[in-house]
Amino acid sequence: MWSQDNVVRLIFLILLMSKRVSSKEPQCSSFHYEEQLLSKMIRMEIAMEQQQKRVNDALEKMSQTIELFKTNAIEKENQMFDRIRDALESADTKMVNFSNRTQLLEDNLKNATNDFAQDSKLLSTTLTQNVSEAIGYLHTLEEKAGTPTIAFEAKSLKDLSVSSNIHLVFTEAVFNHGNGYDVRTGVFTCPLNGTYLFTSHLCSATSKNIGFSLVVDDTAHTSGTVYGSSTNHCTSFDIIAVLQVASRVWVQTNSYGSNFYQDSNMVNTFSGVLLHR
Repeated sequence: MWSQDNVVRLIFLILLMSKRVSSKEPQCSSFHYEEQLLSKMIRMEIAMEQQQKRVNDALEKMSQTIELFKTNAIEKENQMFDRIRDALESADTKMVNFSNRTQLLEDNLKNATNDFAQDSKLLSTTLTQNVSEAIGYLHTLEEKAGTPTIAFEAKSLKDLSVSSNIHLVFTEAVFNHGNGYDVRTGVFTCPLNGTYLFTSHLCSATSKNIGFSLVVDDTAHTSGTVYGSSTNHCTSFDIIAVLQVASRVWVQTNSYGSNFYQDSNMVNTFSGVLLHR
């Protein structure tokens, strides 16, 4: 759009041209040159204004493009923050679920351990009771037939972790009729010919193995291995053997070695009794 100055200049140009026509000024005169110069200047100014308008339009479009880019960038940034927030909330939920599952597993494991301790204690009590009843029966037979009582029960392992092929030494004698068992070596030495029953009760440490053999005069009469689990584990085994005086009996580890556990509820024991002469 033309400015007021351009309009004035255009009117002035028209007047000059009118004057030229009336006065019949020759084209080679100074007036003709000035007229052409003024016309060129007006055309240049008009062209500059059109160029300025195109620049302004371009700047306006650029401003709109930048504003649109900013809007899109902010929208994408908000979307990204929303996804991050959702991911964090999901991770928090998963952590809570994992914690709950872990607590449930701990409770189940604790209950299983308590049940196992009770079962082990009951088994040990039953075993001791059975041996005591057998001793009482043998005392009765001894009174009737004049046969002496040979019986022992020992507990409390000296070492809870031992290598392979090692004697297990039970250091505490609950009873030792006939003095056949030696708490220093863990070996029972037969004082009388006869038929004997030997029993052992062993408990493994958590996630550990126990390998055992019940040996008579360097010959294993029974052997086995209990593989570790997520809790302590106990096993019992026995043999009946015909012995001569000075025969030796003991419990030892086998080729796997052993890792034991013992407390007031889970007791490692070794016992024997003369059944018949």
